[in-house]
Amino acid sequence: MRARLKVEAGEGSPTLFELAPGQPATLGRSRDSSVVLKDDLASRLHAKVYYEDGRWVVRDFGLNGTKVNGTKVSGAAELNDGSVIQIGDAVVRFHTVAGPAITPPPTGPRTNGLSHPLSGTKTGTDHRTPAPSESPHATKTGFNVDRFAGRLTDTEVAASQLKVDELTALCRFMTAAVETKDAHELIRLALRVIVNQTTAKVAGYLNLDPNDPTPRFILPDTAAVDSTLSRRLTERVRNERKTIWLFNDPTKGDVRPPTESLFAYHDALCLPLSTKGELYAAVHVYRTGSAFADRDARFIEAVSGYLGKSLELHRHRRKLEAENNRLRASVPTADELIGDSNAMMGLRQQIAKAAPLPFTVLIHGESGSGKELVAQALHRQSVRTAGPLVVVNCAAIAPTLLEAELFGYRKGAFSGADRDHPGLFEQADEGTLFLDEVGELSLDCQAKLLRVIEGKPFRPVGGTKDVKVDVRVVAATHRDLDKEVKAAKFRQDLLFRLKVIPLKVPPLREHAEDIPELAGFFLERLSVQCRKTFHLKPAAMRKLQAYTWPGNVRQLRAVLESTAVMCETDTIDAADLAITAITEAAPTNGSELPNSLSMDELETWAIRKALKQTSGNVSRASQILGMSRDTLHTKLKKKGIARDEATADAGDGA
Repeated sequence: MRARLKVEAGEGSPTLFELAPGQPATLGRSRDSSVVLKDDLASRLHAKVYYEDGRWVVRDFGLNGTKVNGTKVSGAAELNDGSVIQIGDAVVRFHTVAGPAITPPPTGPRTNGLSHPLSGTKTGTDHRTPAPSESPHATKTGFNVDRFAGRLTDTEVAASQLKVDELTALCRFMTAAVETKDAHELIRLALRVIVNQTTAKVAGYLNLDPNDPTPRFILPDTAAVDSTLSRRLTERVRNERKTIWLFNDPTKGDVRPPTESLFAYHDALCLPLSTKGELYAAVHVYRTGSAFADRDARFIEAVSGYLGKSLELHRHRRKLEAENNRLRASVPTADELIGDSNAMMGLRQQIAKAAPLPFTVLIHGESGSGKELVAQALHRQSVRTAGPLVVVNCAAIAPTLLEAELFGYRKGAFSGADRDHPGLFEQADEGTLFLDEVGELSLDCQAKLLRVIEGKPFRPVGGTKDVKVDVRVVAATHRDLDKEVKAAKFRQDLLFRLKVIPLKVPPLREHAEDIPELAGFFLERLSVQCRKTFHLKPAAMRKLQAYTWPGNVRQLRAVLESTAVMCETDTIDAADLAITAITEAAPTNGSELPNSLSMDELETWAIRKALKQTSGNVSRASQILGMSRDTLHTKLKKKGIARDEATADAGDGA
């Protein structure tokens, strides 16, 4: 029994398709389908119509289902004359045709008359076996009829499934991607695989983040200069957020590209890359000579999808590595600024204004005042919060190694460089780099830092290629950099670039009203660590607030930790606090200064000063002077300094 399918609604090609027993017909979005349906709800291979046991049957393979006469098909459904097949918005009517049955042709290739978009051949139905000279774009693999009728055979889906060599190439790419540590090299690897496997003329990667200065990547390298990536395709991907196949429409005859950038190509694909619903890049693939096969599109989609996931993992890995390095390199700190004083409220307001902006920030504050906490707050409230925060103390790295640490080095750059090492700037890519004590940088490093801040690439030690990163720099110092500039120890142009947004962290003595809250925070943590519940008596709190804290919050924390360890009870009194004086010593007048600058005279003056400050306590004076107790006793005897002198001097000055 012969039959035919007629497209009555929606976009389908051909609109009339002749059916014959032994020759199943497929319906779907794939250009290899017998009836190609241009409907978003249609799968590539959505349904199959075939003759079995004296009747015509339709079997559903689509994700969104198939209806026959308004009833959803569960598995397979019988078709009668006039039956209506509905797939999405497409409506296809089934008709039986009177006449003798046609004997099924032998298994082999046949054509369905679908022309390739660029071939210019007419659309029609042709059941003859094609000659070898005929265009392969006008042929379609035939279907076998066996006892498993109604199921997809290997031959039937071969046109849309990946071949063994393509699967091998995909597996090799996945293996290499796992081992690749550099995101830029990973992108080049993916483009190289696409070009080699699909014989594409050009493959390109375009970043769609306006805040990311990463340049485009185009392969092969010889095409990078002359090739441009289509803006129209990019805009379609940005708006539709799905793969755009420029000539994936068999209903059109010989068409030409809509833009000059694609005029030299016969086909083009543009694929979106996104993370958490946010589109961040597009992959372009162009071809000359012939259009992409459905199998080529599947391969490109697979590689691009894995590339997108791999790039996302790279970002998370860099963030975790930077966070681990920061935690290992510094003592644990509070994750937020503590205090409700006017000084701290004003600082928070300044951070809230500066954080969303892309400009560099220079934080100035005394040692221990909380400059790193300010940098953490700036990063946490910025658009780069998903990226890494890399912290480096410029004063803690030897000047000879600072350049290699900041900008990285390549294998063989110097003795011991047995592998490539990404610098701190590369580790902070798409994140924030916090340069603590930036005033300690050498002039050479200052020059390189200036280039990077201005958006220019840098070259790692021993490297031959420049590296470009997207990093926000936050710097901090306790020095007066204006004076350093006058002394020719700091570059003025670098200071201008760093000081775009200046922030000043107030010393603890300027917001002593926050000491109760700070002490409570530290004691709460100490209670957990020491398994005690510590409390401060009012006298102890008054003593803490009266002290001037030259070491700021860091010193306050150290005093509380020392007191908690040494205190035998959980109640801390004023006498238990490990601070030597309530107020700093009175300013030194000119008569108290050493008579000369000789080393012996300076040492004698320092010892007398320490004894006076500690009321004659040799142990505490030795700690202030940075020497052992025995050494101080020896010097006291040698210089003829009596401990009672300091007590008497202190009493006279009262």
